[in-house]
Amino acid sequence: MAAMNMEEKKVRIGVLSYAHAHQQTWCKVFTSRPDACVTAVWDDDEARGRRQAEALGVEYHRDVEQLLRRSDVDAVTICAENAKHAALAVAAAEHGKHIMMQKPMATSVAEAERIVAAVKKNGVKYMQAHNLRFDPIHTTIKKLVEEGRIGKVSMIRRRHSHHFAIDPGERERVLGWMTDPAQSGGGALMDEGAHAILWFLWMCGRPHSVTARMSTVTSGLMVEDNAMLLFDFPGGSIGCLQTSWTETAGDATIEIFGDRGVIIASGTDIASSRALPDLPRPLRLYNTDKGSWEYPEVELVKSRPTPPANAFIDYLKSEGPSPIDVDTAALAIKIAMSAYESAQTGRTITI
Repeated sequence: MAAMNMEEKKVRIGVLSYAHAHQQTWCKVFTSRPDACVTAVWDDDEARGRRQAEALGVEYHRDVEQLLRRSDVDAVTICAENAKHAALAVAAAEHGKHIMMQKPMATSVAEAERIVAAVKKNGVKYMQAHNLRFDPIHTTIKKLVEEGRIGKVSMIRRRHSHHFAIDPGERERVLGWMTDPAQSGGGALMDEGAHAILWFLWMCGRPHSVTARMSTVTSGLMVEDNAMLLFDFPGGSIGCLQTSWTETAGDATIEIFGDRGVIIASGTDIASSRALPDLPRPLRLYNTDKGSWEYPEVELVKSRPTPPANAFIDYLKSEGPSPIDVDTAALAIKIAMSAYESAQTGRTITI
């Protein structure tokens, strides 16, 4: 359905899976807006799907094709296990449904390319759900960098981590299928690290290359629970991405160093949440010329999955570009797969 036809009517959402918890948050957004609604649910976990459909007061479908054939579904939101993303997205595109996809887009470059081809062939809209893209602290950081407030950037470090792999009470409840490589495609990098890769693409552009190291320190895990990536960016700057499932607490999540100043941000990942009571001003900028700190006023978003859901509806009702388009989502997968190759071979991989 063309965007112009949706300007004066509700966007009707078909839900594809609740395997990832963000789907529930998205549905709360859709049902709270006067210009959107949920009309149907599919989930290959029938009990879960029926429970969620009943709560929404909509029909549950055991067959995803039945949902995709419905004329009262304009778009779908996909929160299935990562390995199912490509098949669901391609099917949705072939039925003319617009798509919002939970990260990561896919578990291989080939799968990502299938999604890109299907989206473009069928002329549907695609948005990658990327929480940080709409977070005030990150939009402020990007503005400060683009305004040249810290001069030429030489080094960017971004951590995106939590501790759920080493918390027995949270490991199964939160991670669950994410620890199975057949369903997830990887561990911490495909989970928390997927946020950070998209963040680097938005903040810094496409890197020339990536060098990665990964490890598994949690007993019994079949995927990595720690990863460190080094990026070489155009212009000579270096990016450091740190992601983990074993970091119980931390402080600075972002450090950006320039020749005229430094930007430091805290409280933007789960690991730093324990430090928040002592961090009333989560964003600070050191001005080299003045020799002093500045503290831009920003608000920490309490529910980061909420803004992408709102942005998706706004995007569908507009003629503007996707906030995080299908090509960017596919490039993020290429970077992740290059990082795995680097970790396995010990080589720097050109992207």
